[in-house]
Amino acid sequence: MINTSKWRRRFSDWRTFVGIISHFGKHLKKRRKRMLMAALFGIGYILMRLLEPWPLKLIFDNVLLGRPLPEPLAAILPGTEHGTSGLLYVLVAAIVAVGLLGGLFYYFHRVIGASLGQGVAADLRLDLYEHIQRLSFDFHDRRRTGDLIVRLTSDIRMLRDALVSLPLALVEHLFLSIGMLVIMFLIDWQMTLIALVLVPALAWLVRKYRRPMKRAIRKQREREGHLATIAAETLGAFKVVQGFNREHHEVDRFGSQNKRSLRSGVKAARMEAKFKWSMDFGVAFVTAIIVAVASQRILAGKLSPGDLIVFIAYLRIFARPFRRISRTMERMLRATAAGGRVLDMLQKQITVRDRPCAGKAVAISGAISFDHVWFSHRRDNWILEDIVLDIKAGEHIAITGPTGSGKSTLTSLIPRFYDVTKGTLLIDGTDVRDLTLESLRRQITLVFQEPVLFAASIAENIAYGKSGASEDEIMQAARGAGIHDIISRLPNGYDTIVGERGGTLSGGQRQCVAIARAMVRDAPIVILDEPTTGLDAHSANMVLAALESLMDGRTAIVISHDLPKLRKMNRIVVLCNGRLIEQGTHEYLLACRGTYHTLQDNREAG
Repeated sequence: MINTSKWRRRFSDWRTFVGIISHFGKHLKKRRKRMLMAALFGIGYILMRLLEPWPLKLIFDNVLLGRPLPEPLAAILPGTEHGTSGLLYVLVAAIVAVGLLGGLFYYFHRVIGASLGQGVAADLRLDLYEHIQRLSFDFHDRRRTGDLIVRLTSDIRMLRDALVSLPLALVEHLFLSIGMLVIMFLIDWQMTLIALVLVPALAWLVRKYRRPMKRAIRKQREREGHLATIAAETLGAFKVVQGFNREHHEVDRFGSQNKRSLRSGVKAARMEAKFKWSMDFGVAFVTAIIVAVASQRILAGKLSPGDLIVFIAYLRIFARPFRRISRTMERMLRATAAGGRVLDMLQKQITVRDRPCAGKAVAISGAISFDHVWFSHRRDNWILEDIVLDIKAGEHIAITGPTGSGKSTLTSLIPRFYDVTKGTLLIDGTDVRDLTLESLRRQITLVFQEPVLFAASIAENIAYGKSGASEDEIMQAARGAGIHDIISRLPNGYDTIVGERGGTLSGGQRQCVAIARAMVRDAPIVILDEPTTGLDAHSANMVLAALESLMDGRTAIVISHDLPKLRKMNRIVVLCNGRLIEQGTHEYLLACRGTYHTLQDNREAG
């Protein structure tokens, strides 16, 4: 009875592979000439491989055994007029020439192929990285960094093999096998038929080991992805790990996952080793039969010893493509899985994108209006509910409320990190969805709770807020943020390289550099998310002074739990469970004795 499910799975695997190749084939079209050159040099190398045993055949038959050369060869081989010694020198030189030409052809074949593969990989990596950069916040909220790194590195490398290395290898193996098969038939068709018994045996081995190898390889890839995720998480939070004395816990967690990855890798290697051993045994068995048959034919005068040398040499090479199937198949399976992962990522939809008729935001004043705004990642779980809020241009408002009340989500709607689910968000009376993302975000600057600095110079970190910022603009922004004097006292001044995540600066200094980056942007809307959290009194005062300079003349929205520092704000908005429940000045909200008053009491009690 036919196993239809198995055939459907095979068809699905094949369709997946073909789909991956056809999708990424565009990267090969613009390199057609280079790929053709690589294939031509590969064919030249194959021809030299076919010629390799023939000088030895002639030495055995026509030099050592003294048999006369066939008429065509006697006419074209130089040096034969000097007898067997002259023929020997010619054939020895032919061995060197074949090896030299084969090496040259192989060199250019590999170099051009490698250049082609690296170019394709660079294009694929850039396309994927650009797409990941453009994916919306709702994607990055759910995706682990380690998994993305694996897709950008090892998955791209294996996809490159599927697009370049494997097709070139297939051409090489195919032409080599066909050429040897034709010559073997011309030497002795009966022994060739015996040799062909090897083909269905090898095909049966491939069929037997294919699916278990595929499962083992897929499991290994999953383990490697989990391992990379754990490493990225813990290395990015090493202060928390060490601060809570959790080093041993994290080492144990990593070690446990590492053992799982090890077991998966060993299992895949074991399957490959069994496959290779079975193929080697099959080749040795067929070779023994052919040697026995050929020896009888040589003794009967129907075959020469040189013919046997050529035949056995071809048989070993003829079986080699099949012997390499285990490695090629493993790479093919990995490349198919990796290509599927890359393709899956590239097919992720950008949920926040420009509308076809979107216009540019130019010289806005900074008036913001939330008109009955609702937001949810899923319709059955609203994060924000019916928010109605008008912010005047140049107004400074604070947003506060219990943890998880939706404060950060509310401000994330303004630069369209997320789009509103229901309702309308307006800037200067225009729906933000009718503005291009690039122009909208150019009008907004952000300072996050945890300042994000890059492993670059302080000047480069400040200039990150404005492409092409001049040295004077950088220094002016630093002065406005109150960090200029501190930077000037550093050994290399503005050229001082900060460590990864700004680890070489104090918390207050990092925040002031982030504020300077926001100031150099000179945007009319400023969003500040808990800018003084975790800072000591001195650092907090330094940051507050910088923030006053940053907010001056701009529409400013500050998220904060530090209620006394909100006294100077024009208005305070209180959120609770995704709803706007109170708004007014600090004194007014305290007098109302509502949620804001409760938050104040809780803070004083704490």
